[in-house]
Amino acid sequence: MRWSLLFCIIAGLLARDASGVTLIRIGQALTAAERDSLDNLGIEVLHVPWAASHVLDQIDADSLQADMLVPKFLGDDEDLAATLLERGGRVWVDHNIGVGGENTLVGQVLIDQDSTTAYIWQEIEPSRFGLRGWWGKITFDLGGRFLIKEVRFRPLPGRSDHYLDTFSLGVSDLVFNTYRIPWFYRERCGPPCGEQGVFSIKENSDHDMSIVLDPPVTTEAIQILVVRTSPREIGLADFEVYGGGYVTQAAYESEVVEMPDIASWGEIRWSGRQDPRARVQIRSRLGTDRHPEIYWEFRPDLLDRVAFLGGGGDLSVTEYKAQYDKLAGHLKPQDEDDHVSVDIENWSHWSRIYAFDQPGVEIVSPGPRQYFQVRVDFSSSTAEDGGRIDFIEAMASRPMARELVAEIFPVTTRVGEVTPFTYYVKPTIRAGDGGFDGIEISTPFRVVSVDSLRIDAVEEPFTWDRTEEGFEVYLPRRLESTDSGAVVEVVFRTSVLREVSTPFAGRIFDTERPREVRQQVSAGDALAEVDSDQLTVQAPLSASLLFSPLFEPNPFTPNGDGVNDVVRISYKLLRLTTAVPVTIAIHDLSGRLVKRVYSGDDPLGEYGRTWDGRDGADRLVPPGLYLCRIEADLESNRETALGVLSVAY
Repeated sequence: MRWSLLFCIIAGLLARDASGVTLIRIGQALTAAERDSLDNLGIEVLHVPWAASHVLDQIDADSLQADMLVPKFLGDDEDLAATLLERGGRVWVDHNIGVGGENTLVGQVLIDQDSTTAYIWQEIEPSRFGLRGWWGKITFDLGGRFLIKEVRFRPLPGRSDHYLDTFSLGVSDLVFNTYRIPWFYRERCGPPCGEQGVFSIKENSDHDMSIVLDPPVTTEAIQILVVRTSPREIGLADFEVYGGGYVTQAAYESEVVEMPDIASWGEIRWSGRQDPRARVQIRSRLGTDRHPEIYWEFRPDLLDRVAFLGGGGDLSVTEYKAQYDKLAGHLKPQDEDDHVSVDIENWSHWSRIYAFDQPGVEIVSPGPRQYFQVRVDFSSSTAEDGGRIDFIEAMASRPMARELVAEIFPVTTRVGEVTPFTYYVKPTIRAGDGGFDGIEISTPFRVVSVDSLRIDAVEEPFTWDRTEEGFEVYLPRRLESTDSGAVVEVVFRTSVLREVSTPFAGRIFDTERPREVRQQVSAGDALAEVDSDQLTVQAPLSASLLFSPLFEPNPFTPNGDGVNDVVRISYKLLRLTTAVPVTIAIHDLSGRLVKRVYSGDDPLGEYGRTWDGRDGADRLVPPGLYLCRIEADLESNRETALGVLSVAY
């Protein structure tokens, strides 16, 4: 896999000018032979080891040193309770003895691996015992989701009389960052089994308990409810939780990669493994400074908050976070959600998830920008399946233009009608930028013709070729810094897709350096006389369109909590004299079919269909945006309506 990926790069650059091209490798280092091959082609290599970043959650630390990125694997003998505080979890005790409140510190003695410390429910005076119910509830937030196979607990050594005579063991997920955990009711649990919780015993005399959960349970928290049926003293010294296998969720964010100057970003590739019942999700983002997030510091004297250390300055992402973690608690905002925010002014949002089985795709984050970061999320529905990333690499090169804005006109047309469009590109080119002599424009349908080219309002000779995605126009000369601000106008004819909005993406390139990264254009005001500022064309629904789609709720949250678990897709069929074939399908933003929700013949009327957020294989889709396509085959043509659905968890 290593050499096959590198071969793709070398094959494309052989015998060509690769000056200004940089290969960024995050993770596994290149071999000496690989470095020599790239060096001979004039390609600079920038290597960032996995261990350079400490922004990770449930990643196996040893794997980072071994040049791999792997989610944590838990042995059957690893006590999850003993390490929950390190993961940000906590333990607390609720009781009705009258002292009131929650006691976090007392609960922690149960996980300190010191059998001489214990939490004791003191003996109750017999005359008072029957006046009310006496209970204690201990909650263990594990600091993440884990597969739980066994729970063990015991009293102080030599105090076998401290056994719990009645108790229930329950599991649940923490909801909305609150610590009020509803008990799950389960039909299957190991004997003896009560109606409430995963495990329940009403008459117990064993002091050293080992409870095996069959089947194992994936959970964020465990709760034990102790009900006192006698006034005698009872207690717990140790509480242990055991699982085994891969953690169900893990995440890694790389250190921010800094280029010497702004750069154009091309393909992103990776090598690794994704097990059948696991997902490995890779995203990227680009920025103009070193810090994608801003940590906030509270100023008690002014009752306001400011960016900690001025936003990080020259610190690395890891060091910036480490310094913030050392900040006294009273100097941090009271609400943890206010501690950190994304710097949306200088950084793009995380990109869509790249398809794991399709390495070698274009980076979708906007550019050119100087700073680059990747994120990897691991998830699994079973402890047996996980994943691994050996490396992630990206191609970058010096920008051909410092800034590149473009717009298209007209911005509305009829569906399927051949229309003349003008594509305006305005570059800002500085000395040292590469310049360009070609423009690539993506079209939804095959381009009919390219009719003219103007540079700074002057008609110019040109040639052009069709491509798989659209067409390329070759300028009569390279545009350089002396052409900065000159607007390039390309007039062409094509049809639009049958959607409400269709994008026309564009990139510039240099024919003399064909393997340098092609630079993407950004929508904006390229020509003041043109009222567009966009690169999308609208195809308004015609008056004969037969459905008015409505999607409620949107976004929806198919997490199984019974609230907004499905989205209702409503539409109307009007002015029909007979039933027509109707299909409803969900697609991801790349156009891939996710699931066909409905297919059938509908007569005139109003209809509502539902989607539960699952794909064709009955798996929950990842959070994000999806397209819902409703099609009706009429006698004259096929009518289409689109909607954007948002899935959140």
